Amino acid sequence: MILIVDDNDAIREMQVAVLESSNYSVRQAADGNTALALAAEQRPSLVLMDITMPGMTGYQVLDRLRELYGNALPIVMVSALPEDEERDIALAKGATDYMSKPFDIPSVLRCVNKFLNDTVTA
Repeated sequence: MILIVDDNDAIREMQVAVLESSNYSVRQAADGNTALALAAEQRPSLVLMDITMPGMTGYQVLDRLRELYGNALPIVMVSALPEDEERDIALAKGATDYMSKPFDIPSVLRCVNKFLNDTVTA
């Protein structure tokens, strides 16, 4: 299962549609608390998560997910913040990778395929 976490409905729905059409199982959350609840119910295979969200930031959720699952869970931080600077911060805080917004469909699929085998639908 891929967990998409983003407070922007349009971006989240685009990612979900792209991944579901590629036969991936996807769950989605608009905030950090929902993301943590979903991740506690079922361990994701991959997390794509926005950094800037109301309430709990993506970095706070990242810390909690690392406590739950360690470094074995790939977590890709996603943001429209300046890429060079934010990528370094995200990786230093424990993210597996970083993806800049705006992104297109091929970028989302490349990111997912980087961490999951094409034949895996979990």
